[in-house]
Amino acid sequence: MYKFLMLLFCSGIFMLSRAQEFTAKQKGNGTVAGNIFDNSSGRPLAAASISLVRMDAPSTPLHALADKNGAFDFVKLSYGYYHLVIDMVGFAKTAIDSIHVYSEHSDVNLGDIKINTAGTSLNDVVVYAEKPLIENKDGKVIYNVAESPLSNGSNASEMLRNLPLMNANPDGTLLLRGKEPLILMDEKPVNLNGQQLTDLLESLPANVVEKVEIMQNPPPEYATYPGGVINIITRKGRVGIYERFNLNAGSRGETGGSNNLNYRSSKLNISTNIGYGAGTTKGNSWSHRENIYTDSVSYFYSQSQFDNFSKHPNARMQADYDLNKQTNIGFVYQGNLNFYNNHSDVLYMNLDSNQQVYKASTRSNQYNGTGYSHGFSGSFQWKGKNPVEKLQVYSGLSLSKNDNDRDFYQQFLQSDFLPTGLDSTQLQVTDNYISSFYLNVNYNKPLNDTGTVFLSMGSTYSSNVYHNILNTGFLRAVDRAYIGNDLLSNNFYFSQAIFTARAALVVGLLPGMKLIFGAQAEQTGTDFRFIKGNAPDANNSYWRILPNFTIRKEFDRDMNLSFVYRETIRRPGITELNPSIDYGDPYNIRFGNPYIQPSLTDNFDLNLSYAKRNFNVNASVTYSRIKNVFNSIRTLADSGKTITTYKNISDQEEYIASFWSGVTIAKKIRINISGGWNYNKYSDVEKQLYAYKDGGTLYATFNYSYAPDNLTNIEANNRYTNFAGPQGHSRSNINMSLSVQRKFFDKHLIISLAAIDPFGLQKFHNFTYGTNFNIEGYSISNTQNFRLSVSYQLSKVMVKSKLDEKQKKETLDKLVK
Repeated sequence: MYKFLMLLFCSGIFMLSRAQEFTAKQKGNGTVAGNIFDNSSGRPLAAASISLVRMDAPSTPLHALADKNGAFDFVKLSYGYYHLVIDMVGFAKTAIDSIHVYSEHSDVNLGDIKINTAGTSLNDVVVYAEKPLIENKDGKVIYNVAESPLSNGSNASEMLRNLPLMNANPDGTLLLRGKEPLILMDEKPVNLNGQQLTDLLESLPANVVEKVEIMQNPPPEYATYPGGVINIITRKGRVGIYERFNLNAGSRGETGGSNNLNYRSSKLNISTNIGYGAGTTKGNSWSHRENIYTDSVSYFYSQSQFDNFSKHPNARMQADYDLNKQTNIGFVYQGNLNFYNNHSDVLYMNLDSNQQVYKASTRSNQYNGTGYSHGFSGSFQWKGKNPVEKLQVYSGLSLSKNDNDRDFYQQFLQSDFLPTGLDSTQLQVTDNYISSFYLNVNYNKPLNDTGTVFLSMGSTYSSNVYHNILNTGFLRAVDRAYIGNDLLSNNFYFSQAIFTARAALVVGLLPGMKLIFGAQAEQTGTDFRFIKGNAPDANNSYWRILPNFTIRKEFDRDMNLSFVYRETIRRPGITELNPSIDYGDPYNIRFGNPYIQPSLTDNFDLNLSYAKRNFNVNASVTYSRIKNVFNSIRTLADSGKTITTYKNISDQEEYIASFWSGVTIAKKIRINISGGWNYNKYSDVEKQLYAYKDGGTLYATFNYSYAPDNLTNIEANNRYTNFAGPQGHSRSNINMSLSVQRKFFDKHLIISLAAIDPFGLQKFHNFTYGTNFNIEGYSISNTQNFRLSVSYQLSKVMVKSKLDEKQKKETLDKLVK
């Protein structure tokens, strides 16, 4: 019955889509819109005259007037090439040529069109070029999320995983070319720690994002970040009021919905989003560990299964206001709630040298938790008369709290798996409070009139304070009361403050040649203060000076070559520094090291980029020497438990090669391929002490999009990763997503169908090696999901011009003449 209903539903969509396509071809369904501004003052040009003519039918032009906000639109256009002319008294006549409205690109938004005054410019002619799904521009790989059907129903985290050069390690951390990137939103730092950033990306609907910029070699203000920069740019929309609802549901038990409301005038832009998402993840895993002692060998096996449920309401409000053409202020609020209920069951088995079980136990783990975060940020941006000169001030405050209640029940078994009569019940209650603040100031000062030589300066300050309270108790069998255990409890404050100051000289030499020299000085201080715990107070502080150098050569508009040297810093976070012992897994204990020093890396990167209208390619090779590297160290104790902590070891070498290419075939089909290889070479000291092994991480993505007509878009993504760590490697299967989007009712209604891993589950095969142990593990997660998303644009209200009908008629008559 289910299959019959799905077949009937898909057949109905197909027949309705064919009918829509036929109607569209008969009546025309294209749109050309934009906003007109004075290039010198930034004010909107009300009553500007716009004419639009099909280039193969010049005798039948269409005419319109811009409203008081400079907005205009032409609707129900037939397919073809168009020529647009903007005419305004006192301004140069501006023409935009070769605007192609066709079935795969029927909605053309020209955005903000800035025209010059008559005294400063002759008549201007611009050739229009449409945006592909993925493009290569100015050293950035740009993913136009608004063109992707996957944006409906997915979140920002899922969307980022499908970007070129992106992959994720086994714990889900997003990586750019194998390293964790800095995340910006609308060019502003989010200043969130790992878990906060994960919560934000998982709660942020992808359909509020306009595009994502991937910067492998970031600009001077972010040159010290080792993993590159990802800039998420949210949608601003056209002038007017737009509201959009989105509902989605998936076969994996996920549900979600969001409401987007956008208002934009000539000076003010307000964007709000309220959303809700919920989902369930199930899976299982096993692990086989061989313990190697001087006189014997034993084995430790485990099997587990888990069922995790989470729901996360969220809200975002962003406002930007142009005080004048040169000055803009902005405000952003981001709020996230997170509720989760996770359960897992584990079977532990101890085996002798003959691989016979001699004792065992079962452990039931229940995690219940809630969390919230409130982030407030503001910005001030000023641009001088010279386009290069600009001042940017960003500041933000974030407050969050997470509650985590963990219940553990462990029953001990005999070799035949019958109960011994012994058991243990443990309760851990964790309250975690986080507050963070940041202030960033950037200023570019031109040193000549042309702006080819300028000084880029800046300073930042950030502060993060964590307050962690963990209370542990064991159930006393006699009176069924929980008795506190101070050894496994703690109460501590951790604070980290970072101050930086930087300067860079940007010099434009020969045509197409640019040099950048810069350096950043920074001071970092960390402090642990224990009110209660199993570790002493600790603090650490250090200064570093990090130089950078870039030479970039643009051979023509299509090809450029750049060489970049930069010294980057990888600072340890609270996970690596926290000395509290985590007993969540009684047979695999872990804790941090508060005295870890940062790792400094000398990066040498060579990048070649070639971009044509229908073909793009970007290739990079990098050599890095990491000094005083810190890594996790896993060792086997005499008790049969493994202990994981972090240490600075020695230097390490890294070789990186990455490649991305995009090809457009007959305008309907776009294919993108990307991949990379990161090879790590460790020192002899690490290999001898900790059994480190040289190894490489391989990742590859294959993306293709197909637009058979103006109402339908199809996109698919495939990913593969073989991840290598210092003590082993993890290999995954191929992950796949396929989505189809169809528009109905003059494109107000959008229906999307997405299949995530339709042919299987996400699988990881792990191998870990130590000096006296070997571990093989396997895990499966139920990522297979068939998602239906429905979006509807409820309103499209344009602010009308205040011209009366007589004034409109007089202006149009002048234009026609």
